[in-house]
Amino acid sequence: MKAAFALLLALTILPGPARSQEAPAPPASADRVDGFKHLPGLLWDDTRAMAAAPGSWTGQDWGRLGLGAAAVLGAGLLLDHTVDEAVVRSDHRAWRNAANNVAELGGVGGLALIGGGYLVTSALGQDQGRAMWVDTGIAAVLARVTAFTVQQAAGRAAPKDNRGSDDFRPFGGRGGFPSGHASQAFAMASAISMHADSPWVGGAAYGLAGLVGLARLETRDHYVSDVLAGALVGTTFGRAVVTFNRKQRQGASTVAEVSVVPAWSHGYRGLGLMARF
Repeated sequence: MKAAFALLLALTILPGPARSQEAPAPPASADRVDGFKHLPGLLWDDTRAMAAAPGSWTGQDWGRLGLGAAAVLGAGLLLDHTVDEAVVRSDHRAWRNAANNVAELGGVGGLALIGGGYLVTSALGQDQGRAMWVDTGIAAVLARVTAFTVQQAAGRAAPKDNRGSDDFRPFGGRGGFPSGHASQAFAMASAISMHADSPWVGGAAYGLAGLVGLARLETRDHYVSDVLAGALVGTTFGRAVVTFNRKQRQGASTVAEVSVVPAWSHGYRGLGLMARF
């Protein structure tokens, strides 16, 4: 699994052939919001933008959401019980151990990968690479928080609880629906894919995210519909964050700067935290 982390990191910092796309990444010189001191303000701007986004959705946007919801519901009716039964029949300790390792891409391991990517691209002076990891990190955090909130509200049992796929206990302290690991993994994959110069980098990112979803099925932490819902949440946040932040980097809005400054007055010496919006 460590080798997979290293491979994905290496692929995303290596330059690739230019490609034509609808919303190309801005040049490095236009990248104004990827420095560490800008991150709190950028995270806040992204959070507000994502919360307000449904208010500006078109009929086509709502239609896509409806199709995604229908796919999740269909998977729940057709595949949840069948796939879980197959997992139980083919249960093997080695498979479960491997699945737990793979799932780390949608957990702490994925966050470590983001942090490592940010540090490496910063040290190498790769502004666009650093911006990619900033967007990936913000998308992963927002997707995770959203998934956790819905999980608590839905209170769906996990397959290993052996309560059935229709066991929902709202605010019951359980978190089966949607999959948080899948949400984070697909948020990372979609953000990386939108930034990557090479299509095969995006393909590798989505492939690893898919493996995270399969791993959560293998460990019986989630049903198929949980994973699909998580993939929908993650992909939506990944694409939305990158699209919004590209406008930020092109100077479409202001971003907060946070810095520590010396502060002194009569009888007082210390440091102050200054935020500029």
